[in-house]
Amino acid sequence: MKEKTHDTSKRDDLYRVISKVATDMITVWDMDLMLVYANPSVENTLGYNGEELKELVNNSGKPGLRRLVAPDSLKPFRAEVRARLKKHSNLSVSERRHPLELELIRKDGSTLWTETENSPLRDEGGCCTGFLSITRDISERKHTREMLSKSEERYRNILESIEESYFELDLAGNFTFFNDAMCRMTGYSPKELMGMNNRRYTTPETSQQLYKTFKKIYATGKPVKINNYEVIQKTGAVLINDMSASLLLDSSGRPIGFRGVARDVTEHKKRERELKESYDNLQHMLEETVRALAFTVEVRDPYTAGHQRRVAQLADAISRKMGLPLEKAMGVRMAALIHDVGKIQIPGELLSKPGPLSSNEMDLVRTHPAVGSSILKEIQFPWPISDIVLQHHGRLDGSGYPYGIGGGDMSTEAKIIAVADVVEAMVSHRPYRSALGLDKAIEEISNNKGTLYDTKAVEACLSLLTEDGFTFS
Repeated sequence: MKEKTHDTSKRDDLYRVISKVATDMITVWDMDLMLVYANPSVENTLGYNGEELKELVNNSGKPGLRRLVAPDSLKPFRAEVRARLKKHSNLSVSERRHPLELELIRKDGSTLWTETENSPLRDEGGCCTGFLSITRDISERKHTREMLSKSEERYRNILESIEESYFELDLAGNFTFFNDAMCRMTGYSPKELMGMNNRRYTTPETSQQLYKTFKKIYATGKPVKINNYEVIQKTGAVLINDMSASLLLDSSGRPIGFRGVARDVTEHKKRERELKESYDNLQHMLEETVRALAFTVEVRDPYTAGHQRRVAQLADAISRKMGLPLEKAMGVRMAALIHDVGKIQIPGELLSKPGPLSSNEMDLVRTHPAVGSSILKEIQFPWPISDIVLQHHGRLDGSGYPYGIGGGDMSTEAKIIAVADVVEAMVSHRPYRSALGLDKAIEEISNNKGTLYDTKAVEACLSLLTEDGFTFS
């Protein structure tokens, strides 16, 4: 009996030491919810020593309770704690272990959030004589949790408010998460869409494209953009989408799927097609206008009929050989088609004169670039047609006409047309001479490359004539 008492004493001493060194607040309560014991951590945490806390809890009644428990926690304290303690013996193990969160008030008036777990104290007969409560300060943890909750809510609100469709897929391509915009885009309800594979709502071509894309993302870990892929809505309608996707990793960095943002660009693509059709129509109308202008010259000068068209043909080929942008090459072609429009002001008999021209007649002919430029200046072309026509008889050394325009004042387009114009004129018949032939034309531009004619334009032309087998149609 003495040995048993000794063991109990040693155990009580051990409990006492643990209670003193524990950082959590440890309190003991009797069955009437009277505070029996409070360890030193209570004073460290709340600012009250054991006796002060007993005074508040045991002797001050409701006023004391209001000084200890924050207003929003009073109701849970009164309703849940009392019920929990009174009926503790009837609660399951999980219910007994379920902690209660309370906001307590320190002695200095500041507050902290706590978490309390209760365990019954029994006598030798097994009857419940009171409770041991362990209370932990969770203010920092609760703050972190609240911040995380607010952050999650903020991001959730962002995802739901954006027009773009956000989605997450597993590695097999099945939906695991998405926002409302994805449901609106596909026409499926959240229940229908969850777990759906991308093969279900895409065309076979798009499904294959997505498979290759996600395989690339998985292999490289780098995000990828996909443009113009088709999505089939629940109604059967087909939408055009652009998408950005990246690899989805778990907390250990292991790939678990893919995430991305998709945008419905169906209307945008429709407007693009309409604009292109409108542009093509305008382009066609412009070309027809240019051809009509060219025809007015050819009607008055039958000996050079087709000259402008053939110059345009060669100039266009030179532009492409030089790698000019498509828009710039188009400008070269349009300008070449009407580069001699200024000849409309020159008397027809002069243009078709079989013999050599006099000095005065030649001066008159040489005004046609300036006249053509003046005619075209009032037309709103998308290219500097008027300037190109003015410069097309210029020469790098300044010996061209009119105004002695030199290489520094000539555009690339004018330099190309100058080469094409010389070549076509030399290989064609004129009223005052027979055709000189292709060899003479090649000799002319080769010998004067870099002095009269632009080097790059000449080299491109020579390549076309001697290697590519270019011929006028």
